[in-house]
Amino acid sequence: MKKILLSISAVTAMIAMTATFSACSSDDEQQPTTFHLSINASRGDYGGEDNSSTRAIALSNDKDKIITSWITTDNVAVFNKDWTKIGTLHPDGTPFAESWKTKLTGDISTTNLKVSDELNFLYPRDTWDYTGQDGTFEKISSTYDYATAKVYVTDIDDNNKVYGTTAAFGDAQQTIVRFTLLKSDGTAFSVPNNGELRITTAKNELVTKCNLDGTAKEKGGALVIKKTGASDNVFYVAIRNDFDGADQYTLTIKDDAGKLYTYTKPDLTLQRGHYKKVKIKMRFYDDTWTERNEYVNESGEETWE
Repeated sequence: MKKILLSISAVTAMIAMTATFSACSSDDEQQPTTFHLSINASRGDYGGEDNSSTRAIALSNDKDKIITSWITTDNVAVFNKDWTKIGTLHPDGTPFAESWKTKLTGDISTTNLKVSDELNFLYPRDTWDYTGQDGTFEKISSTYDYATAKVYVTDIDDNNKVYGTTAAFGDAQQTIVRFTLLKSDGTAFSVPNNGELRITTAKNELVTKCNLDGTAKEKGGALVIKKTGASDNVFYVAIRNDFDGADQYTLTIKDDAGKLYTYTKPDLTLQRGHYKKVKIKMRFYDDTWTERNEYVNESGEETWE
């Protein structure tokens, strides 16, 4: 009987020691701390044909310029230097004389944050994906107008409020192109309901998805822009091409009778951060052809001795 009691006591002691060790281990694991950020932010222009401030982007009344101001519903995802998401910031509505300036505020949750740490900002969402476009400018503005910034922590006060360098977003990470599709006679192309415009390039560097750090994750396929419901002949498209130079772009679409039309534009360079407007006279696929250079017919006949 005494042996049994001793065994029970020993087991009890072991359980107590295990519980104490587990508690100590749990205490050693550092829990995330909530910090409050208040960061000034600025943004570059969509240049090219139109130099206009951007964020959140909108069209001018004549639709020839991209203009903008920050709005409080904008989302800016915050990541640490390893690109782990730690929070989301929003413009706080502070008025600035320049519409491209704002103050971003919000909470982040992370461990071991200290002065000089790097934070990565991504607008307008926490995934980088150009698929699913519907040809409207509104969808580009809310979903595909990607811009990035780096911020370095300059101070953390006793209330865990974080101060940092300005979030200078700089140029946008894609080109916005307005394609107006026409028939050969210059009248509006008949885009069917739920019509699809497909864009491919000869260099196969057209990006459909990016990693969070901006490097290409998926590229080389077709960028498909699908209208939803009733369609018009205008497609707004966010395009990112990682080929550094002129490329050949081919656009294909079916009309409301199911006939295939296409257009190929060689030697086109699309610059990131630019807004380009193009009218295209689409060609019926059966009327297109492939060209090649003719032989040069030299005059006379040589005699080799």
